Amino acid sequence: MTLYMFTKDTADTSTCYDQCATNWPPLTVKSADEIVPGVNLLGKWGTTKRKDDTLQVTYNGMPLYYWKDDKAIGDTLGEGVGKVWYTVVPETVGVKSDKDLGDILITYDGMTLYTFANDTEGKNTCSGDCAKAWPAFNVLDGDRLAASASVKGKLDTIKLANGSLQVTYNGKPLYLFAKDTAPGMATGQNVGNVWAVVKP
Repeated sequence: MTLYMFTKDTADTSTCYDQCATNWPPLTVKSADEIVPGVNLLGKWGTTKRKDDTLQVTYNGMPLYYWKDDKAIGDTLGEGVGKVWYTVVPETVGVKSDKDLGDILITYDGMTLYTFANDTEGKNTCSGDCAKAWPAFNVLDGDRLAASASVKGKLDTIKLANGSLQVTYNGKPLYLFAKDTAPGMATGQNVGNVWAVVKP
């Protein structure tokens, strides 16, 4: 079920009680150990104690809620209600500290991101065998981009010839490396002196 944030809340503090909490039931757990982020490994998950001593789940400090009119999985009827309730966007990219490379950009599931020196701003020049070795980091049409607070540059997308949307960072297209088979690997650094990890 879709989760929402309330713009009148502050970090780790819910202001939604009584009738508000009836309309927007808080996502609660019995203990923080019950929180399992799933595929979204980025962002900070936590809990905040409500007035009734229940523990409400937070994402990047913001308390999370359901909307009473969402009846089926995938419903997002609460988006924009009162101009204070909004769906929660998981982080598209974040930052990992690598012991050799320092802080580098990673995908939501922990894979290292790269740029190609032959690209120009807003232009992907990696095709054919290049694209097989260096798949574009894509998002779906309609996905909203979000980054952790430590990511200082601008995220955007460009449309590729096949219609897919590749994420860019400060205008440079972002790629994965096929030989990075697990989160945390960065074996594509300096390949051919044209591929480089991305600094935040």
